[in-house]
Amino acid sequence: MPILTAQLHDGELLLQNGPNEGLPPLRLVVDDEGDDLDEEERERLEAVIAESTAQLARGEHYTADEVLGMLRALRS
Repeated sequence: MPILTAQLHDGELLLQNGPNEGLPPLRLVVDDEGDDLDEEERERLEAVIAESTAQLARGEHYTADEVLGMLRALRS
């Protein structure tokens, strides 16, 4: 499926590189309602992010090459 790029002009979306006529109607919905986390879920998420950030600062992490090496070792 091709990606179409458009600009808003006088209330209409105009395709930048493609036909602007003969296409089926398009309905756009602005989804700005945030997420569906409740307060407890949000607190847990923020705690996990804070701990991950602290682990990174302490050097407790693996590089992508290290992870790939571990995965390859599991296969052999």
